[in-house]
Amino acid sequence: MGATVEIPVELYNKWLRAGEALDEWHDAFEDFLIFNNPALVRRLREARQQQLSGKTRPWEEFKRDFAASRKRAR
Repeated sequence: MGATVEIPVELYNKWLRAGEALDEWHDAFEDFLIFNNPALVRRLREARQQQLSGKTRPWEEFKRDFAASRKRAR
């Protein structure tokens, strides 16, 4: 299994560009799905307003409470 396969630089660069294009498409499609879901957009806006108004709590506190709730659910 120690064989080495050499890939031409041009082919490798095409592969990289294809991967970047797929990432861009994925991001655009995800945006499309989000913004065509009015309920989700509403929830995101509400969450942003809560954040801006200071209605948040520290991450460590959330993590602790979440872990405790999972233990109770078992």
